[in-house]
Amino acid sequence: MDLSSVLHGFPSIAWSLGRIIAGVALFAAALPLRDGARWRIPAAILGLMAAYVVLSVLLLMPTREGGLAFSLGQLATYSLLLISCVGAVLAVWDTVVWTALFCCAAGYSVQNLASGATELFYVLQAGGHPGLVGYTSQERLLIEITCTAVTYAAAFALITRPLLRDGLSPTRDRSMLVMMAVVIIVIIGFDLVIKWLTEQGIALGAMMLLRLFHGLACIFTLAMEFELLVRREAEAERDTLRQVIAEHERQYEQARESVAAVNARMHDIRHAVAQLGAAEGMGSEALREMVREIAVYDTTVRTGNEALDTVLSERRFLLEREGVALSCMADGAALSFMAPADIYTLFSAILDGAAAAGTPSISLVIREALGTASIHVECYGGTPDGAWLETGRTVVRRYGGTFSTAAEDGTLHINVLFPAR
Repeated sequence: MDLSSVLHGFPSIAWSLGRIIAGVALFAAALPLRDGARWRIPAAILGLMAAYVVLSVLLLMPTREGGLAFSLGQLATYSLLLISCVGAVLAVWDTVVWTALFCCAAGYSVQNLASGATELFYVLQAGGHPGLVGYTSQERLLIEITCTAVTYAAAFALITRPLLRDGLSPTRDRSMLVMMAVVIIVIIGFDLVIKWLTEQGIALGAMMLLRLFHGLACIFTLAMEFELLVRREAEAERDTLRQVIAEHERQYEQARESVAAVNARMHDIRHAVAQLGAAEGMGSEALREMVREIAVYDTTVRTGNEALDTVLSERRFLLEREGVALSCMADGAALSFMAPADIYTLFSAILDGAAAAGTPSISLVIREALGTASIHVECYGGTPDGAWLETGRTVVRRYGGTFSTAAEDGTLHINVLFPAR
């Protein structure tokens, strides 16, 4: 256990660590970087390198002759290195420990999938004599580079790209600790057992079968990790949606009562003005002008759907105060299958988003044909931002509908289609 031995094995250590870091980065890349990432990234890599060297000296060098002791030393080394990777992710990316556990466990699974493929193809290339396989040949390096490139490219296309598009939400699921243990025991441990058996001269068919099971274990572990992540995100989204719906139910009831009160008051005022005009002998033209001025504040919209009437009446009044014209042709019965709070949420999101974007004019058409309900909105001269539209899209998805947008000649077209019921 001297310095020359460490230096001789350094290229192998660097290559092995590089594959692990690349595997973890496939998943962590979707996370936001911390401030000072320019120095955090190299510091984290140097820290992992130092940890790997120390672990190799303490756990691998004493058992470098091979055998079961060396395999156990590898298991301890890679398990501790996996834990070190969690610290590195937390140092570089702005996330929580549970998400860091997911990134490291998933990254290790991808790395071991590539490593297992390397072992299998190298044995086959070596003539099918597992007991005679060496681990430092140029042929092995070429196979290892190829298997790593193919595996990581597939992982990037299937996993990283969707994560970069949709983002990786922080998870609080403590079952990620269980998945970390699965990676250590099943993925890393199983891989090392197969390597040890290969050194002992296990039959080629048995080795191939074990490698197949190891690959399936890696894929299954990845699938389970994503299932936990997706389930947790779905639960979080569902809880948020419940809160939003409860808040909009409250707002809807308040709006319904307010609109009814305002309309009733405007009705009384119109009659009072008419009676006053008759009593004071006001001219018919002056009287009509005063009634028209009052009618501006009469926000009643009648579509045959109370919830739709409420949100359109309320928003029309607010939009007019902002100088935004709202024209609508709506068959409220077409949306009778929707809960009142969802109707209120959907149209509040669309109309509020259009108003916030500075749209001077909004056109709304709601109709039903052959049992299919459709909503078409045109926002002239403004584009609502993604947050408003995403709220509406979430509501539409709950009813199995589609929510699409298209911009044309400075006009944003929003199209919602609900399937026949």
